[in-house]
Amino acid sequence: MELGPPSKLLILCDTAKLDEITNLVRTELNGTSSTNDNAATQQQAAHVIRGTPPFFVEILDPTVNKGQGLRQLCQSLSIPLEEVIAFGDGDNDLEFIQMAGWGVAMKNARGVVKEAADEVAEWSNDEDGVVKTLQRYEHEGKLHFPNETK
Repeated sequence: MELGPPSKLLILCDTAKLDEITNLVRTELNGTSSTNDNAATQQQAAHVIRGTPPFFVEILDPTVNKGQGLRQLCQSLSIPLEEVIAFGDGDNDLEFIQMAGWGVAMKNARGVVKEAADEVAEWSNDEDGVVKTLQRYEHEGKLHFPNETK
């Protein structure tokens, strides 16, 4: 069996230097520390993510992220992305909440995730925020299930 390049690399680092190291790796691999430029994103050599919990930097193929995984899963199950709710708190959830029809950042999410989300949850992960938010949506009549009988 011929092995290809590694699918993921992790750099363990001091929490106090995590942002500095993340930006350094992005700059070295992609020529910029920015993650906001869509044109630059298309030309990336690697997808560099600030880890959560904050003690590592994650390096992936530029086409690998949770958003692409969600798209592939929805395509294989014939589920429109507009009907999907995604929850996230870390940088590795960014494309995930952007790809979904409705993206929710947890109360404890990083700022970059909150900025990209359609909504910020009232609760954190530790407060069972996903379940409580879904229960609120159900109570408000926002959740609809295809085989639901009334």
